[in-house]
Amino acid sequence: MKFSLLSPVYGTTIVAALLSVAAPAYAQSPEPVAALSAPVTVTDLTLEEAVEKAVSSNIDVRMLKLDSDSAYYTTRLTLFSTNATNPDSISSLNGAKSKYETAADAIRDHLVAVSSWKTQENTLRLDVHKAFFDAWAAQEKLDLQKKVRKTQEWARTSSQEKEAEKGREELEAAYREALTKLNLLMNENSSKEWRLMAKDYTAASQISIEECKNSAYERRPDMIKAAAEKAFAQAKVDYINSYASLSTYPGRIARNDLEKNELLWQKTQKKSDKEIEDSYAKVTRSRQAVDSIMAEENAAEEAYRNAYLSFLSGQVSKEQLAELEEKWLETTSKRIESTREYNLAVASLQYSTGF
Repeated sequence: MKFSLLSPVYGTTIVAALLSVAAPAYAQSPEPVAALSAPVTVTDLTLEEAVEKAVSSNIDVRMLKLDSDSAYYTTRLTLFSTNATNPDSISSLNGAKSKYETAADAIRDHLVAVSSWKTQENTLRLDVHKAFFDAWAAQEKLDLQKKVRKTQEWARTSSQEKEAEKGREELEAAYREALTKLNLLMNENSSKEWRLMAKDYTAASQISIEECKNSAYERRPDMIKAAAEKAFAQAKVDYINSYASLSTYPGRIARNDLEKNELLWQKTQKKSDKEIEDSYAKVTRSRQAVDSIMAEENAAEEAYRNAYLSFLSGQVSKEQLAELEEKWLETTSKRIESTREYNLAVASLQYSTGF
């Protein structure tokens, strides 16, 4: 898995490592006979490009981003104003409130706006990940079935050919459905064709679960909001303690608000930890499943290749070859499905850390 560092949100103090995990190596489908050439008529599309298309064209995300931008500039204007007030000129609690609470409230408003924007964007990112890998798996299975059917159609009986045609139609329908969903998320024509591109990240190092958790505390939208609320409550306690007393009614209310927001932050943190632990464990299990089925696929491929050579020399019957071909096709389809499930598990882990 691959990880990278991203810049902080709007230059605030929220700076953290952003988990950027991609798919495992996609094993190439075995080709016992010469590959059939075909002209390229579709556009390449990577996961990153699909996400960018979806995010940049989604109206709701763009509006929330604009709200976040406006909140940032409003906060800057407020801070310019409050910073101009000399602390030495403050002689009352109301004066302190005008300076410190107003500034803290503006910062909170900005971070809450960031949280709303990132919540919507991250949900969209997760949806694109799911749609992309659903379409990728359906495309891989369909291409595999077409290849096997065309190269070995002469070796099938009439009933086997009908069964193969039925399977192809089902795979075609699944692919079209997944492709339509992906295109709609990207605001593209629903029938637009893509060559979904995969990358090999298996050699990259894997981030630890503790690093995932620490990243989530600063990147997750709900953690950003919880931290903003706690910081605002702390600012109220601080200025009341400096210009009055925490034993006063306003001071007691401020302390209660701070305690409440600290508890809410802890609750959000526990939720984050649980989601990351579950997602991390699923990624580990899914990766093991991919490795296991790839071993089975390699064995089935080798058996089929050897049988094909023996079939050409008359040492293996057509029926025996068909059985081994079916076994290879089955394990390859399972490998594709396991890879899809692994990538979806990785996407969920990314989502749980705040992308």
